[in-house]
Amino acid sequence: MQRTFAASNLLIGIIEEVDIHKIEQPRIMFYGEERSTNSELVNSIRQNGLLHPIVVRTKGSFFEIIAGCRRYSACRVLGLRKIICHVVELDDKSAFEVSLTENIQRRSLDPIEEARAFKAYVEHLGWGGLTELASKISKSPAYVCKRMALLNLPEELLEKVRKYDVSPSTAEELIPLRDSHEQHRIADVVIRDGYSSREARKLVRISRESESDADDFLCHHDYIVDIDLNAQRSFDKSITALKIAINKLSSIVESVEDNWIVYEILMQHKNMLNAQIDVLIREKKKLR
Repeated sequence: MQRTFAASNLLIGIIEEVDIHKIEQPRIMFYGEERSTNSELVNSIRQNGLLHPIVVRTKGSFFEIIAGCRRYSACRVLGLRKIICHVVELDDKSAFEVSLTENIQRRSLDPIEEARAFKAYVEHLGWGGLTELASKISKSPAYVCKRMALLNLPEELLEKVRKYDVSPSTAEELIPLRDSHEQHRIADVVIRDGYSSREARKLVRISRESESDADDFLCHHDYIVDIDLNAQRSFDKSITALKIAINKLSSIVESVEDNWIVYEILMQHKNMLNAQIDVLIREKKKLR
């Protein structure tokens, strides 16, 4: 039985059971096939069924997965004949955006897989710039740009980032170094001694000061300054939005002063907003 369905992400389509042999993996996958099957997911679907339909689009006489590759693979392992699908009509660009957004929201991708997906969108497929992509996936342009910059590191270092031996923020500090051996040396020190990204930055600065030609470093520094400026503006906008919300909430609080239960509840939320502003201010200072 088919029925119209509007998902929380505003995708509109129909929900229906689809024969599993008519479903195909997407042309562009953000992670390897070896990561598609998860034993915990298989056990969950075996016990509880498929709680969330996979999102597919029509592709000729078949259906192409937009979101839910792991759920699809788990259903195949279980030998299911049919899968509940949310069938939508999307072009290639929109399908890529929806798939990427879901993977980011579910934290299914490691930093390097994210970086390569971002690069594919911006450079290989030419579907838009950093700002457009950032808007589509609800991230800042600085986040997208810094992720893509990681791909300038040697493959051995990318593997350490992929395995989280080196954090993405620490890896970003290594990018100004031109010598891959020096990048590896500092990365090894960071891993061995458990250094933070700030401490890694100091090591990189010391290393760079020993080099005679600082032109490349200055260019990269200006590049990062521009990124940080955009990030600070994003923080400023967020702080302003919260302050506006507090002002509106204050007027509501005043109108219910006679009802002390509602008054106390709203005051708690007002204090939470104030606390969140303080958090944003502290995070903004870290960028300086």
